[in-house]
Amino acid sequence: MRTGIIYTDTVVHLAPERFAADVPYQVVIVALDEGTRITARIEGDRVAIGDKVREVAVREGVVYFTHASAPGDV
Repeated sequence: MRTGIIYTDTVVHLAPERFAADVPYQVVIVALDEGTRITARIEGDRVAIGDKVREVAVREGVVYFTHASAPGDV
């Protein structure tokens, strides 16, 4: 799975119908360690700019990241 650093973020409070049940949720741009950036959602606790994150899932075409120090990291 990919890892990176949070470049920027926002919290969505009014979402399209497909994601309405998820609000509020955090959307981020992750500067991946490989040198590119990706838009993703955060799963679990909110993150801040500069936090290290890791990819945890792709569901319905949406990529999810969580804190790199989240449970399950070694």
